[in-house]
Amino acid sequence: MAADMSLPLRAKPKNKTVSPSILIQALKGQKCNRIPFWYMRQAGRYLPEYNEIRKGRTFLDMSTNADVAYEITIQPHRRFQNDGLILFADILTPLHACGVPLYFEEKRGPVLERTISKEGDLQILESFSPAEQCPYIGETLTRLTAYASGQSERPAVLGFAGAPFTMASYLIEGGTSKKFEKIRSIMFGQPELFKKLCDRLVDMTVDYLRYQFKSGAEAVQLFDSWAGILSAEQYDEFAGRYTEEIIRRLKAEFDHPIILFVGGGHHLLPEMVRQNPDVISLDWRVRIEDVEKIPSRIGIQGNLDPLYLYGSKDRVIRETEAVLNRFASRPGYVFNLGHGIHPASPLENVEAMIQTIRNYR
Repeated sequence: MAADMSLPLRAKPKNKTVSPSILIQALKGQKCNRIPFWYMRQAGRYLPEYNEIRKGRTFLDMSTNADVAYEITIQPHRRFQNDGLILFADILTPLHACGVPLYFEEKRGPVLERTISKEGDLQILESFSPAEQCPYIGETLTRLTAYASGQSERPAVLGFAGAPFTMASYLIEGGTSKKFEKIRSIMFGQPELFKKLCDRLVDMTVDYLRYQFKSGAEAVQLFDSWAGILSAEQYDEFAGRYTEEIIRRLKAEFDHPIILFVGGGHHLLPEMVRQNPDVISLDWRVRIEDVEKIPSRIGIQGNLDPLYLYGSKDRVIRETEAVLNRFASRPGYVFNLGHGIHPASPLENVEAMIQTIRNYR
């Protein structure tokens, strides 16, 4: 059924006692009475209610309007009762807030009209105050916290940010890329410029996630969407060291779980462990023997191939059960996809996946 398209002015918590979020319990390594779940891009185009609300609006219109972002974030929970509410925003929100001109093209994604190729270009990142430059993020999270508190089984409020390597790739490439030649040329040809850029992105990301925590986020996920193009040695030098610094600084201030996802990072698990996240989100290509080497102090999340949702209902159930059989015995396990859900994923298969998770014991 479609959700009510009216945009509420406020979400007021109901006056009742709520239990702690099962998702946060799991992300903190606790054994739960069932497997909690959420999935990347869970608020999106596979939902008819999302397609209804996006009519006549650009992506930036939606992601920078707290009323709309709030409504979109809760849509999958209204329909499926997911255990996490992942903030509806874009990975490039801090850059847009700083004044980097960008727009979104259908089927192409973000396009940045200013890129970085020399040291003078770094000045655009000199000042970032999230409370002043993207207050809609804080307002959305505050309202999500109120919504979550009013549910009989409270979902967790999740924030997120892009990791420095991925943010740098957008700033250097000007958008998505297949070969990543520009960023590689700066990594190897202008290593000091690359380091200065990533150092600034570390500060920006720490400030951004600190603001999210203070606004109500109970956990956050760091997305290093493009770092999977790197070898293990390159990841350590050009990506992991900066992610590790973000995690270290945030953990010094907050006791909130931090999840790390590296797109295509199935070959980088030992390197990801060294970044010391609370949870590693796995893609679908990892080998089970490699996952078994992840220390028990680090939780795991994942890792159904999202394209299985295009298969038959029986196949979806079978593959979901296979993932659960591999990982469910590990304390703190969270079910997720190995990447974002695809826009054409059939709703009946999403429902079958979720019902399988809920019924699993």
